Order: sequence, then C-alpha cells, then structure tokens
Amino acid sequence: MTEASIAALTALVAGDCWLCADACAVYLGLLTKGEPNRRGFLERVANRSSFPTPLIIGNEKKWKKSEVALWAEDERKINRAA
Repeated sequence: MTEASIAALTALVAGDCWLCADACAVYLGLLTKGEPNRRGFLERVANRSSFPTPLIIGNEKKWKKSEVALWAEDERKINRAA
C-alpha cells in the first residue's frame, strides 16, 4: 500500500474529507462572479510551499480539508501580525 493510499484511508476513517481545486477555492473565498476561481487557486495558492501537499488521484489533485483549514488559520495569524 502506498503512502498516499494510507493517507486517504486515514482521513476517511477520521471523518475528514478531500477537496478538489474548485472546493478549495470556495472554501478559501476565491470566487469570481460567484463562481469558484479554480485557476486563481491553482496558480496563486496551491503553488505556495506552505500550502498542504495534494493527494493525486489519476489526473486530479485533492487536498485534505483539515490541512487546508489549518493552513488558512496560520495565514490569518501571519497577516494579523504583519
């Protein structure tokens, strides 16, 4: 079993869920005209070294919601301190 498979199973057992790029964009408030800004998310957020590493399933990337939430909270704290 691969490390990615173990991570996916662990998240499912823990009740966590996986977000696609569109879902991450909505969760982080990246909307354009009421639609998820997928491109903006992938180019400006997902590429950051501090952003959680995705699980790649086929050609699609998925991010663990709990890790995205933790990252977003850390970013808010950093921005408040600046």
